[in-house]
Amino acid sequence: MSNPPVPSLSQLRERAIEQLSAHFAQDDLTLEELERRIERAYRAENAVELDALTADLRARATLPSPPRLAQQTEVSRARTDVGTPEYDRILAVMSETRRTGMWSVPQRLDLVSIMSDTRIDLSSAELPDGVVDLHVRAVWTSLKIILPPGLRVVNRMSAFMASVNNDADEVAAPAGGPVVRLTGLALMAEVKLIVSDRGA
Repeated sequence: MSNPPVPSLSQLRERAIEQLSAHFAQDDLTLEELERRIERAYRAENAVELDALTADLRARATLPSPPRLAQQTEVSRARTDVGTPEYDRILAVMSETRRTGMWSVPQRLDLVSIMSDTRIDLSSAELPDGVVDLHVRAVWTSLKIILPPGLRVVNRMSAFMASVNNDADEVAAPAGGPVVRLTGLALMAEVKLIVSDRGA
């Protein structure tokens, strides 16, 4: 039986960046730490240096930790019984994710999309009054956010080797109407905000 092929340095580097991105999606890494480690990955000259980038994260994953995400999910479900949840999270890792149709948008929504094709449609969704915070972490991803006409969007996203295009007008919203505040980071990703009556 022949031995399996040995991965090349570029394949090992890609695998390390994928692992770092997944840990970033699970809040194991800060944005600054993710950027620092990805920079080290591109400078790495051998497999040992690449393995060192995720060794501490793998060790940390074996330790018991509080079910933070599970707790947040339970809180969201409990609040659904009495109205719109205050917090929710959409996580897509190497997948295709769609949230469309009639659905209730929470006051804060975290969108984490890693190497995925993600589409979030707000055009028929129920939006709460006031500021709706959409916090985005998009890594190697195509993310489209479809907006209803007349909705004000305040875009505060950062981009690194990425494209963030906003088709919405940042003008004064109608009194009492919702305002979407977009924050977060696009890293080697394409993020598009498209108004639904403009050929979305």
